[in-house]
Amino acid sequence: MGSLTQITLALWFAIAAHAPQAAQPSQAAQDPQAIEQQAKKLEAMLIAPCCWSQQVSVHSSPASDEIKTNIRKLLADGKTQQQILDAYVAEYGDRILAEPPARGFSGLLYVLPWIFITGSIGLVVVVIRRLRTPVQATAAAESRAAPIDEAEAERIDDELRKLD
Repeated sequence: MGSLTQITLALWFAIAAHAPQAAQPSQAAQDPQAIEQQAKKLEAMLIAPCCWSQQVSVHSSPASDEIKTNIRKLLADGKTQQQILDAYVAEYGDRILAEPPARGFSGLLYVLPWIFITGSIGLVVVVIRRLRTPVQATAAAESRAAPIDEAEAERIDDELRKLD
């Protein structure tokens, strides 16, 4: 058992050693491809403030174009994704975020689906149990039928012979 643990640990260390290291903000700020990738992620996380109906990444308006330009400028200046999101939240409030934070009333958006799924599964289990119970009770009653005594068996045999 000890050798299996050692092999597993050795594999984890080997994978960790070959994993790419996270880019430093100064390196990401210099790389135009990295800036563009981060900008696209941020655009998808923000809602256009002109109409509050679409993400900045798909909306075409002067306000969304301004946000797109501003995001790329801030990324080039070395700001992190969280700093940029915090700046927009400070300016527009939580409404600017495409995915609202899980606090207050918005927290229900994250909890209610799980409550609904759990309740539905529970309801299905209860219904299945109630539907199965009469069938099982009937089968049990048939298996517990009283044994026939000798006189009754004789009478049944006589009646069956008369039918032939």
